[in-house]
Amino acid sequence: MTALAHTALGTLRGDTSDDVVVFRGVPYAAPPIGERRWRPTQPTQSWAGIRDATVFGPIPPQAISPERLAKRGLTMSEDCLTLNIWTPAADDARRPVLVFLHGGGQTQGHGSAPLLDGSQLARRGDIVVVTMNFRLGALGCLYAPDWHGAGSTNLTLRDQKCALQWIRENIGAFGGDPDAVTAAGQSSGAIAVATLMASGCDLFDRAILQSGGLERVRSTAAASAVAEQFTGAVGRAGEPSVEQILAAQGGIDPGFVPPQGPFHPCLDGDVIVEHPLVVARTRAMPAIPVLAGSTRDEWRIFDATLGDDVVTERYVRQRAQALAGQGHDVDAVLAAYHADHNSLRDVAGALVTDYHFTAPTEQFVRAHAERGNAVFRYELQWPSPRPELGACHDSCLPLVFGNLAAAPGLAGADDAARGMSEAIQQLWLEFIRGGEPWERYDGVGGPTMILGRESGTAMGHRAAQLAFWEHRYPAYG
Repeated sequence: MTALAHTALGTLRGDTSDDVVVFRGVPYAAPPIGERRWRPTQPTQSWAGIRDATVFGPIPPQAISPERLAKRGLTMSEDCLTLNIWTPAADDARRPVLVFLHGGGQTQGHGSAPLLDGSQLARRGDIVVVTMNFRLGALGCLYAPDWHGAGSTNLTLRDQKCALQWIRENIGAFGGDPDAVTAAGQSSGAIAVATLMASGCDLFDRAILQSGGLERVRSTAAASAVAEQFTGAVGRAGEPSVEQILAAQGGIDPGFVPPQGPFHPCLDGDVIVEHPLVVARTRAMPAIPVLAGSTRDEWRIFDATLGDDVVTERYVRQRAQALAGQGHDVDAVLAAYHADHNSLRDVAGALVTDYHFTAPTEQFVRAHAERGNAVFRYELQWPSPRPELGACHDSCLPLVFGNLAAAPGLAGADDAARGMSEAIQQLWLEFIRGGEPWERYDGVGGPTMILGRESGTAMGHRAAQLAFWEHRYPAYG
């Protein structure tokens, strides 16, 4: 059964399934093709008649096989700036809105992934759920203003801001409340949400940060080094093809210290003037409530392919020293991590988990809380059915969206997993609706909600380990 939404730009036709209306492939900006490649996001044009919105739009260019694309019924194109919207009804009910920014290291992912299907959340919470596509990799994050001119930097963030502006102006046509928008993101999506907050973006009213590695926001020097590698591969004469762009960005050496990625937001002096951790510590950001956290074993999924012959005491010490930086004795921190973990592999993963995910997230929201803003901290400890993964990166996604069967290896799909998913959804929905799902976080050692086989708030959770990393972030050095 079809349904219509009457936006300021024209009418859209979606379809209805199990009491949820879905609008797919909704354009929020002009296609970034031709002369608009490497250029700031431009508004989309209005249309006449009824525009079909029953099929997902193309995903952004990324390294994915044609067979995998075809299996999922998807296409790939630079013409990718679209939204997907799930709503109980395209009426005037003014429901809370959840806008979710996917992860993938700014080189992978899309808003039409089965894990991010918003049907269950929209139905369960009587909310509107929105996912989006935006430019990725070099097409979204290349820092080369001398080549592409002013306005060519941080295009991913510019796309995301344009999408949020579109949502403010048009979500009412889908039964949503434009004054009750929660921007959520996971992994690189969480980095984007925090960076938008730090840049003063006022296009959302609440924020959810899941597993965001804020230390990945790069300096112009680091971003320029990536651009030099990229341009060395594709040249500056003429426009490279998508295939050449993907090949070039896949060959970039991101650096030794895990887990550096070549394409992330950078301090371009335009979209981002200062590092988000510096901003959080030195001046007020938009005074909005924040729910933030990470999984207990984020990095274990990335270490799973390392053989036991690799993860030796020497390897773990070298990793700890690389992460801690020169001039810092790592004996004390290694002793603390060995006390909490049973194996060298667990220690190696925990070091990166804290350095990249937990500690910078804690510092960002701690500063926000100290300014009197509502902050709710969590740690997800629900284990994967694969013992070697623990509570790993991405495991929050099937639990939050309720799509356990889409990736049963991440969080399971049995009755216990469904119960955990329902509990987490209820907490997230309470926050999205404007409530306080648990006790507020008020600084180091403050209440942290532990979500796992035994859930509840904990005080002083892992404060000593997290304090070690304070010297590694721009806010403190």
